[in-house]
Amino acid sequence: MDDAGRLVGLVTHGDILRSLEEQPDGALSLLEAGTRQPLVTFPDEVLSDAVATMLMHDIGRLPVVARDDPARLVGYLGRRAVLSARHQRLHEER
Repeated sequence: MDDAGRLVGLVTHGDILRSLEEQPDGALSLLEAGTRQPLVTFPDEVLSDAVATMLMHDIGRLPVVARDDPARLVGYLGRRAVLSARHQRLHEER
């Protein structure tokens, strides 16, 4: 986030590992190590579409941003939350 609270990038565990391969001394900044234009999802997007994006790009989380202002972070969708909800649904169906 920048000083105004706007999304400027995303740093994942994989980004950190890749940056340490490039610069073992850890000299890269977070912005240099991360992704400046991450894939995102919107609050009104269908969950299955967001999950499909995660699967197609082999990523475990998506920032949720306002559709009218994609730099305004409003939440985050992670693999764990999706799997937990699916597990609960399967449990209820049984």
